[in-house]
Amino acid sequence: MKDTGVGVSPSGAVVGDRVVVRYLLGDATPADWRGNPDAAQSDVTGILVDDADPLRLERDGELVSIPHAVVTSVRLLSARPVRNSEIRTLEHVAARSWPGVDTAWIAGWFCRAGRGFSRRANSALPLERSARADLAALREIARWYAEHGLPPLLALPDRLMTASTVGGVEGIEVQRLTCDLTSLAETLSGTTASAVALTDTPAPDWLTAYAGNRTTGDAEAVRAVVTAGEGPPVFARIGADSTDRGPASIGRGVVTEATDGRKWLGLSALWTDPERRGAGLSTQVLAALVAWGRENGAESAHLQVETTNRLAGSWYRRLGFGLHHTYRYLTPDVHADPTGGR
Repeated sequence: MKDTGVGVSPSGAVVGDRVVVRYLLGDATPADWRGNPDAAQSDVTGILVDDADPLRLERDGELVSIPHAVVTSVRLLSARPVRNSEIRTLEHVAARSWPGVDTAWIAGWFCRAGRGFSRRANSALPLERSARADLAALREIARWYAEHGLPPLLALPDRLMTASTVGGVEGIEVQRLTCDLTSLAETLSGTTASAVALTDTPAPDWLTAYAGNRTTGDAEAVRAVVTAGEGPPVFARIGADSTDRGPASIGRGVVTEATDGRKWLGLSALWTDPERRGAGLSTQVLAALVAWGRENGAESAHLQVETTNRLAGSWYRRLGFGLHHTYRYLTPDVHADPTGGR
C-alpha cells in the first residue's frame, strides 16, 4: 500500500484484501458508525478496491472513500474469519509439504534443517499447543540447529506466537494464501497448459533456475529440499532441458492431507525467466499444477508470498487467492546450551 498519507501504516494489503482502515473524522470522511458525536476517529472494515488516494473500500455493497491524509492506520485481515486451530492445521500441512531434510520435535516446535537452502526448510515452527518459548526450549532448539551447522531461525504464525513473546531480531513477514481449487480451476479454465511438462523429479536446469532465485545452495542441497515432503511432489516446467537457456517457467506441487481429512495442494517454486515474462507462462504452469492437484484429490490450495512482493501478491489475489494468515521469521536472542540442557 502506498505510504503517501500522514500516519498511514504499511500493512502488506493489496487490492482485493479485507482490511480495517482507521481515520480521523471530518467533512470528507464517512460518519462514525457508532453515531457518537464526540468521536474524533472511526474505522471501516471492507474489501480494498483501490489503494490510490483516496483509499476505496467496498463495505456491504457500498463504496467508501477515505483520503490518505486522514488515515491513521490500515490493518490487514484474513479473507474470512480464521480460528487459531485452522492456522495451526494449515501450518502443519505446509510444513509437511516442505519439511527440509532433517526434522525433530523439541518442546512443541517442529524443527526443520535443509542444509541451508531456503528459510522454510531451515526454521522451527510452534505447531503443538504445548509449544513454549522459554529459555530452556530455545537453547535446545539452538543446540539442534548448531548440530546441523545452522543458526536458529523461528517461523512465528500470527496469533500462535508473537516475536515480542520470544525476543530477538525480526525478519521478513510472509503471507499464507489459500484458494478453493474448484474456483481456481474455473478461473484458469481458458488457459492452455499443453506446453507444460510434469515430472516426478526435477531436472538439473530446473534446480538451477530455482536455486538461482532463492538462497544460495549447492545442487544436491536444493534437490534434497525440493524432493522432500509428503506427496510426493510433482515438478512442472515449460521449456526443454536440452537447451543452454534453461526452462522458461517452473513450478512445484504436492498434495498433503490435513488431520481433518482435507487434502491441500501446496504450490511453490513458481518462477518465470524474466526475459520471457508477460506471455502467461506462469499461468499455464499454475493451471497444470491445479489440474494435477485435483486429480490427486486436493480440494484447496495454499502458497506463500513475502509481504514485500506486492507484484506476486496482487497476481494471486486476482486469481482468487485470499489471505489466511501471516507469519514472521525471527532469529532468537539465544545461544545453544553446550551441555544439551543437562
